[in-house]
Amino acid sequence: MAIELKLTKELATVCVTASELAAIETLIKGELAKPAFVEQFDKMGHAIGECYAVTAAVVGPWLEIGNETEFCNRYDAAYAEYKANYLSITNRPRLASEQAYLEYMLLREFKETQTAYPLLKTTFARLDEFIDKWITNDAWLAMTIENFVKMLYRFLTEIAELKRKDPTDAFTIYRALMAALRPYYALLENCRKSVAEAA
Repeated sequence: MAIELKLTKELATVCVTASELAAIETLIKGELAKPAFVEQFDKMGHAIGECYAVTAAVVGPWLEIGNETEFCNRYDAAYAEYKANYLSITNRPRLASEQAYLEYMLLREFKETQTAYPLLKTTFARLDEFIDKWITNDAWLAMTIENFVKMLYRFLTEIAELKRKDPTDAFTIYRALMAALRPYYALLENCRKSVAEAA
């Protein structure tokens, strides 16, 4: 199983983008308070936030399995449910990204985005780069989440097969990946909470 590092890397990448968006939002909302502008910014942020919500919803349930007894009792049902639903999950980040781009284009119509004030000018440049790289042209955020969802299914399938032969070894490998994912999941949840509190 060489997939563990790839899964951790993909989740870490999602977390980095969440941190960047949270930093941009803090700077912009700290300087601009016009209600119509903030409302439009929040619409864009909410659409992007859907990508993070999908990621958290995918990872969260697996982190709840904390010991071998729970693993033996709950894994098969959780795996069957994930197997039945994971393909329908993969398209949601792309749809959210498309909505985020539409909201971003409406945001760019506000005169506040054309400011010459150095802090805001730099921050809007960061936002433009974020949207360009992660949301629109390459849609890297959606692609990263799609890859994560699909690779997680592959990992879970390998664990399901190993569990039939040796549940203890299967749990040991499973637990090792969950331990690696846990700090990134926590970071993602913290970013989501900070954005929600700023809204």
